[in-house]
Amino acid sequence: MSEVRDEAGFDSFFDASWRRLQGQAYVLTGSRETAQDLTQEALLRAWRRWDSVSTMESPEAWTRKVLQNLCIESWRRSRRKQPKPEAQFHDEIPDSHGEIAEAMKSLPGLQAKALLLHDGLGMTVPEVASELEVPEGTVKSWLSRSRKVVAERLGQLDQDPARR
Repeated sequence: MSEVRDEAGFDSFFDASWRRLQGQAYVLTGSRETAQDLTQEALLRAWRRWDSVSTMESPEAWTRKVLQNLCIESWRRSRRKQPKPEAQFHDEIPDSHGEIAEAMKSLPGLQAKALLLHDGLGMTVPEVASELEVPEGTVKSWLSRSRKVVAERLGQLDQDPARR
């Protein structure tokens, strides 16, 4: 006897999540094409495991983690293939996005992730706190510090004569 997959539940999950997931992949990879491919792969993995993923507290959080890992793997592969991936990164996305991504590189890992989840993907502070497993006050502190660092870095980029 075969199991019946909850296709309607997955369809609802897909409709509600794919844009945010693709946005996350785009910010992490800097490439629309790569973001689309990795988002598709993450959603396919969620579909294949939907019987267990659908019972989780947040199927999107699980899929976001899978997507993040896929982005990291993709980044590592591209680093091995190309000695200067930054040049490709900046050619593929508008300057403002590249500058923001460059400024975010100076942030500690969890602070950058908090900023991406909250400001980039539109998650609430409680959702970010739950995802990162830290208190809400910590998230608020990280967001405040991260925004300041990114703003300062963007200001420095604007001041750089080579960028005028």
